[in-house]
Formats: sequence, C-alpha cells, structure tokens
Amino acid sequence: MKPRHIMAAVALTATPALALECETGMRPFIHAAGETCIPADPQRIVTLQDQNALLPLMELGVWPVGSAGATTQDGENIFRRMEGYDTTGITWVGTYGGPPGVEEVAAMEPDLIVASPWPPEAPELYGDIAPVVVIDMFDQPLPDALYQFADLVNRTDRAKELEAELNARIAEVRDALGPALSATTVSFLTARLDDGQFYPANPTQAMGVILRGLDPIRPAAEQGLGSEREYRSIETIGDHNADVMFQLVFDADNLGFSSSHDEFLAHPLVGATEVGKAGQVYQLNGSTMVGSAWGKVMNGLDQISAVLLQHDLNRDLVAE
Repeated sequence: MKPRHIMAAVALTATPALALECETGMRPFIHAAGETCIPADPQRIVTLQDQNALLPLMELGVWPVGSAGATTQDGENIFRRMEGYDTTGITWVGTYGGPPGVEEVAAMEPDLIVASPWPPEAPELYGDIAPVVVIDMFDQPLPDALYQFADLVNRTDRAKELEAELNARIAEVRDALGPALSATTVSFLTARLDDGQFYPANPTQAMGVILRGLDPIRPAAEQGLGSEREYRSIETIGDHNADVMFQLVFDADNLGFSSSHDEFLAHPLVGATEVGKAGQVYQLNGSTMVGSAWGKVMNGLDQISAVLLQHDLNRDLVAE
C-alpha cells in the first residue's frame, strides 16, 4: 500500500523537485526517499535510528518522543552513542535492526517519523502513521546531512553555531601546527587481523569532515579514496608507512585499552615499518566518532590533534 503521506517519490538527482501543495500547517521537504509534506513545527517525532537520527536531533536541542535503539547482550534496551544526553524521557520503540514494529511506533502518536537509509522500506512501513522522511548520512557529506536534520526541525541557526565552533577548532589546530602540518605524513586505517586485512579511512562521516578540514598529507596508498571501504592485505601495510599512523579501533574500554590495537602493534609487518619502529602508531577511538553529530567530529579532531601537536614527534620518517 502506498503511504498517503508520500505525495511524490523522486530521486535526489538533477531533476527539478516537484512543488508539493501541502495543507495548512505543513510544508514540503525533499529527502532521500522523495518529497513529503511534513509539519511546519513537528512536536511528536519518532526516530527509527539512534546514533544516526536521535543523536543529531538531540544535539540540536530537540527531544523526540520515541526512538529505535539497540539491545545489549544482557538484554538492556539502550540508545547508542548518546553520552552526555538525558534520554530518560524518550520511549524505546524497538531495535533499529528489527525494524521497530508498526504498532509500537503508532502508539507514540507521532506527527513525524525520521528514518535513516535502512530499512529502505520505511516510508511504506510507517507512512500511514505519519509523514516519513529519510536522511542519508552515508552518500553525502556529513555536514549536508546535519543541515537536513536542522532544516527538518527549524534549527538551522543552531547547526550554524555548531559548525562554526568546529571550524574555529580546526583553524586553531591548523594554526598551532603551522608548518608541521605540511611536514607530517599521516596514515589512518582500521585493521581486521583475524582475516589478515585492513582498510584505509575514506573521506566519509566524521573522519571525512576532519580530513577535509585539516587536509593532512597521507601516504600515496591512501590518496584518491572513494566512499566505499577498500580492504587490503596486511602484506601491503608497508605502503602506508608514515610519520604518524592512526589505527581506528572500536573496542577500547573506559580506560582506553584496546586489544585490537595491541594485536596490531604486535604484528611483525607493522613492527617492521619505520613508523612502527619509531613507536608512532597510535590508536584512535572510533567509537567516540560514530554517529551523526558535530560533536562526534570534534571528538575525533581532539584525539588526532593531541597526537599531532606533540613537540617530540619524529616528522622525518618518510619523505613528503
């Protein structure tokens, strides 16, 4: 059954957007699944994803009435990546991978439902409950997605403030580094040594914003990357030799211990690189950078800058 709220399903291409005629109190909104009439001032929002829908709205100061989340191995229902936010008043409506049941979502009496690209059938599943919009934070630069969230809830001014804070911090780091920025080759990668592979960080999500802002010199093997992960054999790790190497890990505990990073450092091929011999391979806690939020970008920037601003780094391991 076609959702009554999706009045025009158009791809976000060069084709001119259709001009929807919305009833009083509604306005047209273009998103990844088409063009939809949404409330001009939504009051009861339900999000179908936590770290990529609930989080960016809460960062803007908007508290949805309900959201999908995850269930831990202990059976606890949680919202991921919400450190620093009080979610006690937000109803957990199911797991984002479920997806959430239609009855659970309908019980929240939402006037707007916000989905991420998965599940792709969200407009059809929930469209008879309330208008459904899909914001894609993967196939577009993260700031563009964050501004879509801001436009959705009339918080563009707040998004501009958050972006300005980030840009000011980037400029501060660049100024502090000075000539050292162009004299330091930096590698960013994630290893999967259980299958003998790794992949260099591509310019998407929070990392993409940082890479575009700092514009560090990366090894030739990490230049010209697209939006898809490029898995490579650990046998080629020497191609990623740099003055500084960051390994993104997702298993660091509260004390910063990461078994995957220790395993990476202990690998003989890593130890044979100049950066490995110099002890300049650092872990980067990717978990604090996961999620669609300006603050996640700032977390990653702070971790990277703390290393690059060290005065005793050997910046002559490789020739720039």
